[in-house]
Amino acid sequence: MRAERQLLRLGEHLVRRACRQLPGDVREERYREWAAELPAILHDPQVRFAPRRAARMLGYAADTLRGSARGRISRLRAAVDVPLQVACLVVMGVSVWAVVQAPGDALNYLRLAWGLLFVASVIRNRVRPAGRTTALLGTSAILAAWAVLLGGAALAPGNWVNYVLAALILLPLVAYLPFAWWHRRRQARTGGHNAADR
Repeated sequence: MRAERQLLRLGEHLVRRACRQLPGDVREERYREWAAELPAILHDPQVRFAPRRAARMLGYAADTLRGSARGRISRLRAAVDVPLQVACLVVMGVSVWAVVQAPGDALNYLRLAWGLLFVASVIRNRVRPAGRTTALLGTSAILAAWAVLLGGAALAPGNWVNYVLAALILLPLVAYLPFAWWHRRRQARTGGHNAADR
């Protein structure tokens, strides 16, 4: 009985945290609605084992927290969206201006290719955030940025900033690639691959 009260208290805590991220006019109503589900899930007669009921109840409470955080992430994405579009225009403008000023410089063309990939990645992420094409464009933009930084390092070998920035860009990508490979293989085994984005 005491363990059950503690589980309910933990579930209510998660629901309360989820409701803090909601607008004030619906916060209390949602809390009452979601918190009322917790004992019903915990005492569900169709689920036979108590640990399974407890896990389902905590999973429900965690889902409310995750769902309300998703709304906050989309609001944050909307706030970042306009500055990112402005950054895309600036990158493209600077890249084109550099090519016009020094048409024989290969690094300027590499910067222009990076700018185009960056713009394409932002546009694709806005149109369809998930999918293979979005991931490929994002990865290509990162690799092009890495190549630009290495090109800058080759032109100015004494400038250590280019090496540090290249490492900062490459290390997360190198860490991500094995995870992406593993995730893709797992999806292929379970049949959960996204066929809509081919």
